[in-house]
Amino acid sequence: MFLNHPRRLIGCILIGLSLALSGCGFHLRGTGVDNVQLDELQLSASNSYGELYRNIRQALRIDGVEINETAPYRLQLLEERQDKTAVTYTSRATPAEFELETSLTFQISDDSGRALVGPATLKAERLFVNDTDNLTGTSEEEELLRREMRDDLTRQLLFRLSSLSESELSAREQALDRQTP
Repeated sequence: MFLNHPRRLIGCILIGLSLALSGCGFHLRGTGVDNVQLDELQLSASNSYGELYRNIRQALRIDGVEINETAPYRLQLLEERQDKTAVTYTSRATPAEFELETSLTFQISDDSGRALVGPATLKAERLFVNDTDNLTGTSEEEELLRREMRDDLTRQLLFRLSSLSESELSAREQALDRQTP
């Protein structure tokens, strides 16, 4: 009966695929499946004018986290590093491929400055081909990859923060209080 009506068959197949994908936990990348559960945070960085800082600040606001100076916990972006290393060389001893690495070291501390989480380092790496005949294209590709790595580090940080709640941070703070004589 379904073979006589190809539209019904296609519709049934699409519904079946949709159900299968939703049942297996598939989600589109960047949809914010794991939201940050913290209501408010202080946010500080060694480079508060950098792209990564702005990405993280915007992502936290989108997740509903209020950024203010009176919040009980501080997310500190301690260090952002960008490295570029030649991986392979041509026969003329010029770099043929580069490895780009961006890392972010962060910690979450209480009002007293005691670390509750971290310091921990997140990393993103990419490889790209050095086209000596197209310097403009190569530099644009490098900038695009750097932007992707910043986005990746932002997602990694939000994923880490999504596993924390204010009650858990409070429990860590109380555990530190008990250790202090």
